[in-house]
Amino acid sequence: MRVCRRTRGTWWFSSDGTGRFDLRSPEGTCYFATDAFAALREASRAGPVTPRWVSERELRQVEAPDPTARLAAVTRAKAAAFGLTTELVTVTPYDLPRRWATAFRRAGLAGIRHELSHDPSARPSGVSLFGPAGDPSWPRGSGEPISGSRLEAAGIAILDIPPSAVLTIIS
Repeated sequence: MRVCRRTRGTWWFSSDGTGRFDLRSPEGTCYFATDAFAALREASRAGPVTPRWVSERELRQVEAPDPTARLAAVTRAKAAAFGLTTELVTVTPYDLPRRWATAFRRAGLAGIRHELSHDPSARPSGVSLFGPAGDPSWPRGSGEPISGSRLEAAGIAILDIPPSAVLTIIS
């Protein structure tokens, strides 16, 4: 699952360095979650969000382009032998995770199965796929509006931005 802007495609492979596992152009990384809870937590960075944020986005369900693709399973006990820790999904800046992503790609892997930094359940709920940078215009997948009840279940509040008249500016 993926939270996307309604006006954009589903499959955006980021290479600008803003994503944790972004590969350098001409390749990139597309980020997914295994369920709505994890997708919403990650996209909102655990909230809160504005009504506008909600109205501009939808939750999309997509099929993997290659269900047999090999992924680096960084949550398995065997990953410890390579020096991997959960730091991979929490550390900032993203230099270390990007180096791992580059190494996984060079090893012929199609992506990474990992925990998400905003999903407190400590389960492998993230999938980051490698591919050509940008939007390959693959099928959009089925989309649905993001409901208040889904956000509430994910622990994300919807809050209006307060008018400036009620704010105290501290300089």
